[in-house]
Amino acid sequence: MDLSYQCIFVVNFLLCFFSMKVLSWIMTPKARRPEIVSFLFSNPYLSVRSLRIAAPTPVTSPWMSLLMYSVLMGIIFVSVSYFLSPLGYFDRILLGVGIYFFTESLGAFGQCFFFWKKENYFPIHHRPLSSPSLSEFWGRRWNLWVQDWIADVNRSFHGSHKTKIIASFLFSGLFHEAMVNLPHWIFTGESYFGTMLGYFIIQGTGLYLDKKFFRHHSPLLRKIFCWLVVVLPAPLFINVPVLRFFGMTE
Repeated sequence: MDLSYQCIFVVNFLLCFFSMKVLSWIMTPKARRPEIVSFLFSNPYLSVRSLRIAAPTPVTSPWMSLLMYSVLMGIIFVSVSYFLSPLGYFDRILLGVGIYFFTESLGAFGQCFFFWKKENYFPIHHRPLSSPSLSEFWGRRWNLWVQDWIADVNRSFHGSHKTKIIASFLFSGLFHEAMVNLPHWIFTGESYFGTMLGYFIIQGTGLYLDKKFFRHHSPLLRKIFCWLVVVLPAPLFINVPVLRFFGMTE
């Protein structure tokens, strides 16, 4: 099996990851930079902001989380690949469960990678499946490491709260384009630019509707709306580059 495609993805991911850490460090007040330069190399966080609160001792060790989520991810991907090929719209939505397990295992790997520091780190997610609303999902539960980084970027320019929310989803879409669609284009010449950005534009629109209208409705309706917005456009996110990275398509 030729793994050069996956290697390009991994190298590109590491470049994006380190670039985001450097940008957060640069946006830190100049007087503080020398004392936190170790931030660049000694923890899995993207933002200096994530260091502001000491993480509690995890209930489940990162090593156990890494093993558990990796196994669950493998079960989902192997099952879908074996029983549901070729992949249709609803099959890609089902793969979203595997993508969730992948992000959890990636976060656990980041925690384990820096075990030599003998420090605790916040997990990448905070029980996102328990989210009562789309606002809660994106604002407090999904990918806390990236949330802090986006807060750094938003702090660097002036604008209303609504403008900063729009900017947050645009930033999210753009760096996912850079991490996923860019290496695919470099390797194959095929362009899937716009799919990741489109997914996050839909999420931003959904968040606006959640705050504007659905917060006045029943908690059940708000929760249903949350998962409809997250799940139904998921095939935009689980596109050909993502499928190829996981070996689900040629």
